[in-house]
Formats: sequence, C-alpha cells, structure tokens
Amino acid sequence: MRILPNKGVSHLCYSCFAAGDSGGREKCIRENARIAQNQEEYQKHYEVLVARYDAAKARFDKVTEAISAKEAQSERLEGFIKRLKTQTDPVAEFNSQLWASMVEYMTVGMDKGLTVVFRDGTAVRV
Repeated sequence: MRILPNKGVSHLCYSCFAAGDSGGREKCIRENARIAQNQEEYQKHYEVLVARYDAAKARFDKVTEAISAKEAQSERLEGFIKRLKTQTDPVAEFNSQLWASMVEYMTVGMDKGLTVVFRDGTAVRV
C-alpha cells in the first residue's frame, strides 16, 4: 500500500458527505485509515461533516413529522366532509356522530368562556 503525503484539509474528502449521506462518513473514515493525514485537521473536518449531517437529519425528521400531521388532518377533514354530504336535512336535534366528526376539542376558560375548536382548525369562542 502506498501512503500519500498529507495535502491538508482540501485533500480531505469534502465530497464524502452529500446532504444527509451517512455513507459519506464511512468513506471519510476509510480514507483516513488508508491515507496519512493530520489527525487534528481530519477530526475538525469530520466534526463539521457530522454536524452538517445531524442538522440535515433533524430538518428531515421535522419535515417528515409535519407531512404526517398534515396527512392525518387531511384524513380527518375528508371524513368530516363525507359526513356533512350525507346530512340532507337541517340538524333538528343533537347528533353525536355529527358532533364527533366536526369538533376536535372544547376548552372552558377561567372566565367560564367556552372555545370550540373544529377539525379544520377553526376556533369559535362562545
């Protein structure tokens, strides 16, 4: 095996880490084992890459969670709309199924005011 001279940080594998590419970390580790490098420079570069990966992963997780929440809300609203379409007559008496399909939750404030939050996110204070 031929050991190449250290060419500094610019020689370190910058292309190892594409955004969110955990395989790039492994490539940099293999390169460090194969090529003689300044270990301080390598460690600094590696820490930057790990921080960049961690930030991209955190952002990905946050966006994935937001997408899941929107999909769940969409399903609830579809059920609400379907239920309303089947309702042909005006509501003359309390219908628990219709109520459950429309209302997400209710809160009673310290002033005894009532707030109804509907499945679409609309809040009405009564």
